[in-house]
Amino acid sequence: MQSTAPDPNKQPEILGRTRRLTPQHRITFDQIFHSGGGYVLNFSDRTMGEWFEEFFDFNIFDERYQIEGDSKGKTLRGFIEVAEPRLVARVLRALWDYRCSLDGFVEDNSDQETRLKMWLEQFTNELENSSSLNLDEAFKDFSSDTTLPKLRASIAGDLIGNKPDVALDRIHTYCVKRFRALLADRGMPCDPSTPLHAIFGAYGKAVRDEGVVSQFALPTLRVQHKLFEGLNDARNKRSFAHDNDLLAVSEARFIVDCVLASLSFIERIEADRDSANTTSDNEIPF
Repeated sequence: MQSTAPDPNKQPEILGRTRRLTPQHRITFDQIFHSGGGYVLNFSDRTMGEWFEEFFDFNIFDERYQIEGDSKGKTLRGFIEVAEPRLVARVLRALWDYRCSLDGFVEDNSDQETRLKMWLEQFTNELENSSSLNLDEAFKDFSSDTTLPKLRASIAGDLIGNKPDVALDRIHTYCVKRFRALLADRGMPCDPSTPLHAIFGAYGKAVRDEGVVSQFALPTLRVQHKLFEGLNDARNKRSFAHDNDLLAVSEARFIVDCVLASLSFIERIEADRDSANTTSDNEIPF
């Protein structure tokens, strides 16, 4: 079989491309997953739907993935184009493992198989690097609380899996933990019954009084107070925190995007504050 894989030393650059799968990359992709004729590996429509439901808990035949058509191959390529990049990377790695477990789908030529594997590794790495979800910037492992890693992992899993509506209540929990910790570091513990927006209000006042942000950023912090008040309300009335109807995914995504941006900004504030305190501590006293 003639090789159609691109140079394995050249990264398939996702960022800046109008399509994640260029025509050249699509040839390689279809070769790997035997999807050029509308098929995908040995899946029937039923078994492909079941595989995605079992391992990733979503409907692969959702209309938004069928931008090219509704065959298995076209649906999979549509998913590659529009889904969250980290989720796409996870799916492709799992599909590769499934492919390798089947008879008749691995290349007879071992060098060709190695080239295809290298291409997929590069492609999935590039997908992960192109993700717009700044999870590591927003959600920090800031204490020895043993529940924190599980909380962060649960939030990340739902956001990568395009379930911001499901993640809302745990994002609220993380924010409460984080702002309580930031106030405690300042010697300002708060009552356990204090709602999130009030906790953030106290944090915003502390930041203002410390002068760690300029007059231009202070209005933004006031707006963020309303954001966390909205998150608190959504958590109580439209999340799994109680027996509620969930918020629409598009609205939940908007709230989550705003909260992620806010948390990332606050972590930069805290990093600058820590840096300033360290510099002050290290100054020579004469």
